Amino acid sequence: MIDPKELCLQLISADKEEQVVALLEEAGFWDNHDCWRDLGDMENNFSTAGAQQSDPVAALVEKLVNAADARLMNECLVAGIDPQGPAAPPSVRYAVAQLIQKSAHPENETNGLIENMTREERTTLARGITLAATGLKGRPSITIVDEGEGQTPERVPHTFLSLNKSNKLRVPFVQGRFNMGGTGALRFCGDRRMQLIVTRRNPAIVSGDENEAGLWSFTVVRRETPTTGERNSVYRYLAPINADAERHGGVLRFAADTLQVKPDGNKAYEKPLTFGSLVKLYEYKFSGTSNILMSDGLLRQVDVRLPSPALPIMFHECRDYSGNEGSFSNPSTGLSVRLSDNRAGNLADGFPYDESMTVDGQEFTIRYFGFKDGKAKTYLNKSEGVLFVVNGQTQGVLHSRFFTRKGINFSYVSDSLLARVDCSKIDQWAHEELFMNTREALADSEFRRKVEGALQKKVGENAALKEFNHQRRAEKIKEKVKDDKTLEDVLKSVMKKSPTLSALFLTGDRLTDLTATAPSGSQPEFEGEEFPTYFRFRKMNYGEVKKRNCEEGREVRLTFETDAENNYFGRAKEKGRYGVLKVDENGNETVIPNHSMSLHNGTASLKLELPDAKAGDVVNLKILVTDNSRLEPFTNFAEITVVPFVDREGKQGKRRDAPSKKSGDDSLIPSGLTLPHVQWVERDEWDAYGFDKFSALKVIQAEDGSDQKHRSFDFFINAENIYFQKELERAKGTEDLLREQFKIGIVLVGLALIHEAGKDKDGEEIAELVAYSTRAMSMMLIPMINFLGDLDPSELNAEVAA
Repeated sequence: MIDPKELCLQLISADKEEQVVALLEEAGFWDNHDCWRDLGDMENNFSTAGAQQSDPVAALVEKLVNAADARLMNECLVAGIDPQGPAAPPSVRYAVAQLIQKSAHPENETNGLIENMTREERTTLARGITLAATGLKGRPSITIVDEGEGQTPERVPHTFLSLNKSNKLRVPFVQGRFNMGGTGALRFCGDRRMQLIVTRRNPAIVSGDENEAGLWSFTVVRRETPTTGERNSVYRYLAPINADAERHGGVLRFAADTLQVKPDGNKAYEKPLTFGSLVKLYEYKFSGTSNILMSDGLLRQVDVRLPSPALPIMFHECRDYSGNEGSFSNPSTGLSVRLSDNRAGNLADGFPYDESMTVDGQEFTIRYFGFKDGKAKTYLNKSEGVLFVVNGQTQGVLHSRFFTRKGINFSYVSDSLLARVDCSKIDQWAHEELFMNTREALADSEFRRKVEGALQKKVGENAALKEFNHQRRAEKIKEKVKDDKTLEDVLKSVMKKSPTLSALFLTGDRLTDLTATAPSGSQPEFEGEEFPTYFRFRKMNYGEVKKRNCEEGREVRLTFETDAENNYFGRAKEKGRYGVLKVDENGNETVIPNHSMSLHNGTASLKLELPDAKAGDVVNLKILVTDNSRLEPFTNFAEITVVPFVDREGKQGKRRDAPSKKSGDDSLIPSGLTLPHVQWVERDEWDAYGFDKFSALKVIQAEDGSDQKHRSFDFFINAENIYFQKELERAKGTEDLLREQFKIGIVLVGLALIHEAGKDKDGEEIAELVAYSTRAMSMMLIPMINFLGDLDPSELNAEVAA
């Protein structure tokens, strides 16, 4: 029989599935079915292991999260603390502060966060968890090594290789709860779904009565396809020790003080590991097969999925790529840290920007990243607009189209905005309602919809984000508005000649002056205080009771004035806190469960719901604002009188019905569109608008998300459209006329498409419809205009008669 240690080292060095198979065949294990034990001791384990993450990066992140859990568990046990006892750290952040940083004040919310660590501290900590890419450039093997607690040979089947057990359920400071064994990564491991596990328990935490506790143990997990009597594939792992027909053998083991398995630079197995674990994923399949440290590599993808990891991870590129010494390793510290380290080069002024909201008593902190034009693509793709994060791990995502939804309409910056919603403080019930167990998607639940709706409303009303969208629009629209006056006159002239067009589009609205939407440059820049000296109701003295009415069922809005800086409630260090309490006639206080606070340039806006309040009720509110600099909070009182609900929609009169499909109903509904600003786009600007030689028109919704009667779009025409250019070549002195024909024609087509899309579609959907349709129409637009204009009705009638 082959020496176990030698076999283990050979399996660690192997990078191809065929090498692993050959090694196990030579050892006599591959075809000996008695040596392979069911994962989780469940014959039907494929339904559990196969129903995990659908994304290879999200599945890999689970492995990295497990490694961080192991590091925290090790430090907890070394400190002599029962992980499930009352002295255990209550959260991941607290555990990092207490156990890793050895902070004297782990309760301080600024400690234990990777954003607040020094660069040197992050680099040092990253060496405790490493990821190395080896083998094929197209399908690399991924090896993760952690200096965590490790496991004894007897514990491996009940930890690494168990399913649905409650190993971590009562440990408050780890991420893993559902005990899926990190099985999500298996489906992305080559064709045979193989992974290697090597582990040794930290001798400092081993119980004296544990048999063979000081040994290393290892095993290989593989997928076995259905055989006679089996309906599904089964995941099994190598367990040949005392194996029998019942397949309940133990994993291989051996004695060694250390194993040379930790990477150094581009050398994968250079440094010793005394205890901890190694997991190798053979021929792992993920998008992006370049150097893992490059801008499009695995490191950047992991940083998005772990925007604020509990602990940093050192990434090593150990394949045959060129580079200088020191360029083969880089710590993964998350998107938040990466942006903070290079804020000036990537983020627009005023970002990151933070605020909070409370939904059903659950607290969420939102951090907005507004990127400079063109910079977001270095860090994100369009599918990542809103990240829902728990303890640094992204567990749900909303597409960037979220920022073009009705009520938001930040179309100009939808590809330059990222919102990170920190859900770390929500309780277990809320977590289960908001996320799927796979921790890569949002659940379909009433609570999820309520959270998403609250976020949508908050984003759409955010003054800083409106300003960001305005500024980007002003940058995009470089021509002066007065140049649009000629187009406006021409379009109105065309529409007046057609009763149909006039009924649909001629609203009488003039083009909006850009200076009315762009922020004024003459206003002084607001500079708030780190710790405010006042926080009171707007235009009232501190201590005065705010009295106002609120309609039953509507949201209460209270406005404050303060000298606090914009990021007061969301910054990472020494942030402000607020609370909203309902006070009854006996002085008893209860927490208001649904509210949010926005703060921008000295104005704080508090929005809240009054649960169970009826017309005639008088509700007394107590609003507290404080921070670590204050002995007593700012306290403001409001008296809210609930009045009957007023249906304002009904007051506006009966809404006109949509045109009927029945014969004889030819009514036309005005579109409510204002005439657009139109701008030509040259070839050197194609990338900014997603153009190629066949593109014709891009429209961007211009309004700021408020409830406006009319919708406004800006039109951008491709001056280098290939069909337009060919027509220009044949124009022979009439180029200016042709240019106007193409512009007016494509604008009319765009307006018609927007009208047909209706008010129910968001800006992104309308933009896609217009881009697709005008792309197809551009080839025939000029020939159609010229041919139809030259038609002679008399000649046409003569031809018909003949």
